[in-house]
Amino acid sequence: METIYIKSSMDQSTFTEMEACVLALGFFDGVHIGHQKILETAKQIALQKQCAFGVMTFYPHPKDILFPHMEPMTYLTPLPLKEDRFEKLGVEKLFVVEFSPEFARLSPNDFVEQYIIGLGCIHVVAGFDYHYGYKGLGNMKTLAEYNPGSLGVTTVPKIQHSDEKISSTAIRKLLDEGHVQMIPMYLGDYYEINGEMNQSSLFNKKHQFLNLIVKKRYRMPKPGIYHIQVEIDGTHYDGTCHQIASNGQHTSLLIQLKDCSVFPYKKRIKVKWLSYQYGKQNESYDMNEYMKKDELVI
Repeated sequence: METIYIKSSMDQSTFTEMEACVLALGFFDGVHIGHQKILETAKQIALQKQCAFGVMTFYPHPKDILFPHMEPMTYLTPLPLKEDRFEKLGVEKLFVVEFSPEFARLSPNDFVEQYIIGLGCIHVVAGFDYHYGYKGLGNMKTLAEYNPGSLGVTTVPKIQHSDEKISSTAIRKLLDEGHVQMIPMYLGDYYEINGEMNQSSLFNKKHQFLNLIVKKRYRMPKPGIYHIQVEIDGTHYDGTCHQIASNGQHTSLLIQLKDCSVFPYKKRIKVKWLSYQYGKQNESYDMNEYMKKDELVI
């Protein structure tokens, strides 16, 4: 996969020799089941038209630019993880556009001419509720009306679970409420984060306790005790996790593993959140009590 980072101030002449492509448009946080439908549709159209399968996404999240007074956005898939998922889904060209105040002021027509036609796009695929241009005045209807015949447009309808639209917002709500066991019905898999182990690690005869540092701006589940699955060097381990601290820059997690003899310092660690065990938001915990109850939480 070729990744092209585009600054909003970039000279548009850079785009004049772009190869023809089909573009899937969206922020794609989480790359959930609805996003996957958009991506698969774009991939099939690209195969039919014998051109590149491309994706255009944006960074940072528009809310960070349009509402700077609000708390910084946290992500289901920080950009590096999102790029990895795109590649696994067969994306050939990824355009990451810098979302800046200047970009936010682009008219809908300027966005189409500079960032869609300018990138060699011959067909666009996006969700039914996709908006673009200044104040989101552009939508899938206006996109289809842009110079009819020169640009193909496919609108992917709403994808639902239990009468609720599958969306990044719905997944964030499930995380905020601790309902991680329901997320695979929206995401297609359990919610996952990556982290690095702190140098300190505790051992006893049965369990290994790791202090995991999550540095990227991941959206975290509400505080509590969770049944998790941890992947270290391709091997999966059963365990529990307690969110113990967050300072705005990173989150520190205490992870308790069972039957793990590997010391994972400096190894890539993936955590999947399987189910909520117990605990209440803003409640303080006695870690010694957890260790006494390990037969209950593993």
